[in-house]
Amino acid sequence: MGDDYVTTEITDSLEGIVLTKEGKIPQKEIVFVTNEEVADVLDEPVRYNILQTLRKGVEDTLTTKSVDKETGDTIIRQRVVKRDVLSVVEIVKQSPDCCHESEEITKNQVYHHLPKLIESGYVIKYGTVTKGKRSTDYYRRTAKGFMLTTGAWGTEEKRIREKLESFTDKMLETFNLKISKEQREELIELSVKRAQMQYAWRTKIANMVNLDIATKETLSMYEMLLDYYSVGSKEYMNIINRIRGILFPDD
Repeated sequence: MGDDYVTTEITDSLEGIVLTKEGKIPQKEIVFVTNEEVADVLDEPVRYNILQTLRKGVEDTLTTKSVDKETGDTIIRQRVVKRDVLSVVEIVKQSPDCCHESEEITKNQVYHHLPKLIESGYVIKYGTVTKGKRSTDYYRRTAKGFMLTTGAWGTEEKRIREKLESFTDKMLETFNLKISKEQREELIELSVKRAQMQYAWRTKIANMVNLDIATKETLSMYEMLLDYYSVGSKEYMNIINRIRGILFPDD
């Protein structure tokens, strides 16, 4: 069950939840992070992993009741759904499946880092469920996706390289592209340089976005405009042409 199937309805586990003021505000599709301090909040791995765990969500059930007009019988239907509103305990429990290198988040870490994520606008306290004398707070991301356009995530070579190495190997295998080890290394180095150059221009393009209407389609438009802007750099185009030469030597 993918992220696109996350329900916005109140699931069975959240029955009776009292929403906060923030919880009543619909979740945004995409948020472009253009402030460096806000972007650097996710430089802390635990905070990033909490966000990833919230994005992944957890399975729940959703029960609906209706009355048959002819017989007057009550029809009860229950289906399995996924929700992205989680308690601290659920974040901890789900973290091994979502975190980098399966690093489990502890309860103390969640309580320690949640306030910073809330303060920076990444997470909200969604609401509280009270059953008897026990109250449980639930949390949700403010957006389904965050596009970081500044900060260390897009400039540090080690991080970019780690991401591009697996991506490049999968691309070469999927499209049956045969290159030497030396060419693979050059390809990755060029790809890292390309990513770093584009990252320097991302904030400029992101600042042009009307944040009130940002959607998944906006993200595609953003990437297209970034490509258009990038071709104005001679160095960038030299990198692209060299990458093309490695991948398509006969063309």
